[in-house]
Amino acid sequence: MQGGLDYIMLQNLNINGIRIIDSVLGQSIALDYYVDGMVSEFTDINRGMEKTGTFTMERKKLFQLVGKANSNLAYVILKLGI
Repeated sequence: MQGGLDYIMLQNLNINGIRIIDSVLGQSIALDYYVDGMVSEFTDINRGMEKTGTFTMERKKLFQLVGKANSNLAYVILKLGI
């Protein structure tokens, strides 16, 4: 197999090659989903702080958000082997 950013070349098209490609694409999509969600949440918080100069999020919600970010990071590291 050879590949790049926009292509994958297989010597032979067989079920094992398709499974590998399927797995890698699935993991890439999952990683993109988690990263986009977390970046979006933190971007909103950062924009609010930039505009107002204050941080008004409740302590409990902040801890939940940080816990969610850490859980997602641990999941990505464990499941994707990064």
